[in-house]
Order: sequence, then C-alpha cells, then structure tokens
Amino acid sequence: MALTSQTPQKIVNKPRLLFRPDAVLGWRLTPDHAVRIGFRDGILQTINPQGWRHVPSQDRFMRPRVAFYGCSFTYGTGLADDETYTALLQRDLPDLCILNRGIGGHGTVQNLLQMRRDIAAGDIDAAVFAIISDHRFRNIAHPQRMRQYLNREWYKLGVEHVPVARLDAAGQVQITYPQIWQPALRDVNFSAFLPDDYMINQASLAVLELVQNTAQAVGLPLAFVLLDSLDAVFNAAVCDRLPQTRDISTPHDHAHRFLPHDIHPNMLANKLYAERLAPLVTELCSAVRTGQTI
Repeated sequence: MALTSQTPQKIVNKPRLLFRPDAVLGWRLTPDHAVRIGFRDGILQTINPQGWRHVPSQDRFMRPRVAFYGCSFTYGTGLADDETYTALLQRDLPDLCILNRGIGGHGTVQNLLQMRRDIAAGDIDAAVFAIISDHRFRNIAHPQRMRQYLNREWYKLGVEHVPVARLDAAGQVQITYPQIWQPALRDVNFSAFLPDDYMINQASLAVLELVQNTAQAVGLPLAFVLLDSLDAVFNAAVCDRLPQTRDISTPHDHAHRFLPHDIHPNMLANKLYAERLAPLVTELCSAVRTGQTI
C-alpha cells in the first residue's frame, strides 16, 4: 500500500516545532504534522502517520525495507517531500521500501538507539547510517552543542535531555542522558577543559563500531556513508576504522547548498547522493536476499 501525502493536523513555521519529547531519543517528529519552508515559496514538508518524513510512493509492504539513519541532511531540511535523496531512491527503486529515519539535530547515538528500536520491532531489513562531521559534537556532551539547547524553544517543547556517548576505562560506549537546560553553559568558557580533537573523534568512532556490532549481532546488512567533507581528518578516521564506508559527499558551496539562506544540501546535492547510493542499496538488498552481511 503506497503512502500518499495526507492533510496534516497542524502546519508549523519552523522545523524545530515539529519536535516532541522522546524519553529514549530526546526528541522525535510529530506524526501528521507539516512545516513550511521560509526561504522557498510553496514548499511544505510533511510527517507521515508513523512519525517520519513522508517518502512519496513508499509502499510499507514492499521488501526489503532499507532504513536511512541520519540528521537534517537525511530528513531533508529545505527540500520538498519528493526532493530528498530517500524520495529519489524510492522513485528509482520502486520494488523496495525506502525509510527516511532522519531527524534534525540527531547524531549517531540517537540513530543507534532508533535502529535498536527498529530491530526490536522487526521494522527494517537493511540500514544505512549517513554521517556528517558535526555528529562528533552531537555524540558527546560538547558545550558547543549543548549551548544550542538554551534556546527557549527547546524548553517550551518539553525536551529535557539528550543521549550522548561516554567511553569507560576499557573504551566501551556508555550512553548517558545529560539535561539540556544548563544555563551556566552560556557564560562559562570551557575550552581549556575540553577533550582534544582526537579524543572527540574516538568517541564517535566507538559509537560507529557499536552500530556495526549491533547490526552484525542480528545479521542486519549495514552501510556507512559520508555526506560532507568539512572535516577531512574526521572522514579519514572513519574510513580507516570502518573501511567499508563510502564517501558520497558533496561540496559546501552555492551549487550544492541552499547558501546564503541555509547550509543544508540542496536539490542537486540530493540528486548526487541518490545516484551514488543506488548501487550501495542494490548491494544491501542482495545481501538481504542471500542472508549475508556486508
């Protein structure tokens, strides 16, 4: 049964106003809502009844089901429902069910927690984790990221905490939930006490390895892809630790972003993402059908 766009219960004027509290993820999208894009006329982004970005022509009963986990790059900030890379993949691969699991502001820790939910519910057959360099600040309680939660909109939304990764003495990932409303962060300079770039990268690499181990434990075909090239050292570290990672990044320029209005990938970038992802999705689906992992 193909899912078609439905009349939303409510239309908001900021993507953040789509969020609602979630005890495990921190926040998620509100089902049957929509948001207008301020810097593009006539663009309405819709959230389906299951609480995910609407993917036109998606058939929930088609198999395999390939879930794309990520942040606003995967959700498709600034894009119409049919312009996201997940929508383009669904259009070009109609015999599959492409699931958009992108939520603005989420990092790899939240993506991992959502994948665990999907595995437990039996909702997915393969997974793709879409990574950007800023995830390394979201995956830990970095003051640079935590200060952004001091906007009163977060308080009004009722979002209370965010899951982040901490590494124990053995380098194992422990997920903790710091409160997001910490006004002291506004006025205190923590730069002298922050972990160095290498340590910050190591936390994200450990989370990505945990993602890989989680998928392998249940025989779930999994892939990692890099969507931006803003931090070449981080991208190289990901590819070194996880050699199967595919770099499908596009430039940070006016041709591929909504600059100067918005930093997110535009229609051209998403078209390139979809073209570069199509062979990988085909490979994942082959692994699903043969019972292999990649």
